[in-house]
Amino acid sequence: MKWFFILMTMLWTGTAQAEQQTVNLDNLIKHFNAVVFIHEEGKQGREPKPLVKWQGPIVFAVTNSGSKENLKQLGSVLTKIKKMTKLDMRQAKKGDKVNLHISFHPQAELAKKLKKGINCQGTMKGSSKTHAITFAQALIPSDREDKTMHCIVEETVQLFGLTNDSNIIENSIFNEQSDRTSMSVSDLILLKALYDPRMRPGLKVEEAQQILRDVMRDILEGISKKKSQRE
Repeated sequence: MKWFFILMTMLWTGTAQAEQQTVNLDNLIKHFNAVVFIHEEGKQGREPKPLVKWQGPIVFAVTNSGSKENLKQLGSVLTKIKKMTKLDMRQAKKGDKVNLHISFHPQAELAKKLKKGINCQGTMKGSSKTHAITFAQALIPSDREDKTMHCIVEETVQLFGLTNDSNIIENSIFNEQSDRTSMSVSDLILLKALYDPRMRPGLKVEEAQQILRDVMRDILEGISKKKSQRE
């Protein structure tokens, strides 16, 4: 079983901060299946679902951010998402129809809206015919030093079709024990794989496996190639 050692700055960031993570092809595929093909809030709890993702332009709006730090964090997340997905994304101007809304609220206000023990929440709407996401919204606490930065990352990324938690990979924002405030290497790989054109909206988990393996292998080989070119 081959393992890949990945230095994130080599492919996906222009910053001086590097993150190292060892990932395995089979574990990445299992992690992807758990995150993409399961919805954590189905009618009966966690339920299987087909692959869903955005297809058209995204016009996003942010309200009640509460601080420059919150906006900076959200901007960083959206920049990485745009780079991984190649989606057409822009911030709403006056009069625009918004289809992605990130809304910040004081924790005391959120406690009245969300179930007990829930710090933040994302919801999505889409087409049952095309399996395209057409609208999404995240509710984020604006005043929780221990939760806000993590919630911004987790909820925003999940709105792009990564709808479930998974403990298969420890160092991931999708791990229920995680308090990460940035996407890990494996998180970026999952997002890039989801938005590969070969991963068609509506695919069911059984239909997707050979395509997914090819996509994941291509991503890992591309990372390895870039790594060797820089050494």
